[in-house]
Amino acid sequence: MRFYILRLKLCGIKNIEEPITIEFYKKTINNDFNPEKYRIKAIYGENGSGKTAIITAVKLMRSILTDGNYLLDNDTQRSLVELVNKKTRNGNIECEFYTDLDVKRIMHYSLSFEIGADERFYITEELLEEKNGNRSSNKYQNVIRTMKGTLVDCLDTNVKEYFKDKTMNLLDKQSLSTIVIRQFDMPMELRTTSTILYLFILTIFALTIDVFLDEADNHADYALRERISELDEKTIESKGAELVQQINKKIINPKADTKKIPKSNYASYEEQTRRLCDFVKIFKPELKEIEIEKRDLDTYYQCNLKMVYENYTLDREFESRGIKKLMDLFDTLDAASSGAVVFIDELDSNVNDVYLDKLIEYFACYGKGQLCFTAHNLSPMTVLKSNRNAISFISSINTVHTWTSNGNYTPENAYRNGFIEDSPFNVDATDFLGILGGQNA
Repeated sequence: MRFYILRLKLCGIKNIEEPITIEFYKKTINNDFNPEKYRIKAIYGENGSGKTAIITAVKLMRSILTDGNYLLDNDTQRSLVELVNKKTRNGNIECEFYTDLDVKRIMHYSLSFEIGADERFYITEELLEEKNGNRSSNKYQNVIRTMKGTLVDCLDTNVKEYFKDKTMNLLDKQSLSTIVIRQFDMPMELRTTSTILYLFILTIFALTIDVFLDEADNHADYALRERISELDEKTIESKGAELVQQINKKIINPKADTKKIPKSNYASYEEQTRRLCDFVKIFKPELKEIEIEKRDLDTYYQCNLKMVYENYTLDREFESRGIKKLMDLFDTLDAASSGAVVFIDELDSNVNDVYLDKLIEYFACYGKGQLCFTAHNLSPMTVLKSNRNAISFISSINTVHTWTSNGNYTPENAYRNGFIEDSPFNVDATDFLGILGGQNA
């Protein structure tokens, strides 16, 4: 089973007031669909143009779809109040994605939200639709729709009747998908309905997304992964049984830089750390190995990584910023190579452009997932310019333009010289006179 994002639309996050759309694929989905040439997206823009807001929106969508307690946490609520655009105080995130579970299927998920009078974040509407293929004759049909905490529409009437009262006044704080996963003592005849199947597809899609924002790992979805992995084939029959098997394959090994490791996962953690070492050696051949320093704490190990060189050993914490950034990126890049849908903010930060180009070239040639990243370094444009829909530009006024061939211009020269629509670089060296250095000479 593959997932591939076709389109992302959002507004109301950070400085993005009006809706913007990121196109990953513009063609019709048919029997010949192959995302090989469309699996990479680089987003460029001026400082403050909204690049990080795009990645943040994906992380927010993923968190709501995988963590039923996400909006119930007071610390999360405080950060979300700051995340939502101060002028609009509301917004929307929409994602159209492809999956090939049984047929070539396209699904559309929409999440609308607002900051209430009590200064808390609320879901105002949640919509999931699906259709077979992307031909103009194929129309979306509603799977579920919630409004203001109530389930108002559902593909299967019996599912609606079962969950409407159970979810009353909850759906402004939780996604219906997270509630359904927790309620899997429902009658068997409900488990095999199309509605439940589509909600499971949505959940797996969300779990397949990996977001890197240069911050601590979030393991809030661990319990959800464990719950899904325990399901047997009787849970969902027919194609649903295949779905359960695919879910189990999506259980990602513990991240190689994680501190707490359950003992049951320690062997996988050791293997992940060994591969992390091989990865770092590409950039720093003098590294001999990465040792795991562990403390036994009942059901888990408290782990710390040590970088072993010829004549000395260094705690991971005191490695160079560039190597630490590459170590942080390893699990995310590994997930993208294995089939995940990955979003990375500032991929080029603290990474040499030669290494950066080779990493992107590797993914373009051998990756199996989908990689979207923001960057300032123009060097990757040379690698990506032959890939369709691979480069998008976002301007300071939040307009998005995708690179298409334009005469003899290369994307890097067009961008550098201000030839991308709405993105002129109109800064001159003399603009800094009287500011830097205190005063004019």
